[in-house]
Amino acid sequence: MMDFSTTSMTELAAIVATHLREHDIDVVLVGGLAVEHYSENIYLTRDIDMVDISYTKPANLHKAMAEIGFEKIGRIFVNASTDITVEFPSPPISVGDELVTETTTMVTPAGELPVLAAIDVIKDRLAAYIHWRDKPSLVQALAVLIKYPDEIEAIAAFCENEGSEESMLLVRSLLATASQRGLTDMEDLEKLLVERTLRSL
Repeated sequence: MMDFSTTSMTELAAIVATHLREHDIDVVLVGGLAVEHYSENIYLTRDIDMVDISYTKPANLHKAMAEIGFEKIGRIFVNASTDITVEFPSPPISVGDELVTETTTMVTPAGELPVLAAIDVIKDRLAAYIHWRDKPSLVQALAVLIKYPDEIEAIAAFCENEGSEESMLLVRSLLATASQRGLTDMEDLEKLLVERTLRSL
């Protein structure tokens, strides 16, 4: 069995994606690891989420994953040599009410890894806040937006389409304060959101 005990999460994701591609299964990295990548490690995750855009039969996906030592337990795939788990959220890939039709590629030492574009990672996290008031997702969106401030107007249009212009006002305010203070870690961004929430009470 392959030993992934010293393999980084990003490299493991690339290994899995490459292996699945050899079985005609195309996947795209989404979720927390995409946030980690674009936030340049401001946010850190503990698992890998990839959407199977080939709509492969579950049995075929399970067989391919088993070849590299991953067994499905509940919703996740686990490997005895690593604490990193892999999950395959159901396709298609969407952010809010938008279907994602274009993705990009991350180059890693272990190979190429298809991944959501930064703008769609931000939209995905914001959608979780807009529709479910998930504050950790808002902080994750902010962590990426700090690195991609040029996407702010596209995000504004997205929030308007999702029917939440007030969320965009909050995002603009948080981004401005975070930039002014030079905030560069999740704890500081979380404290900023708490501070803003208490101020509005």
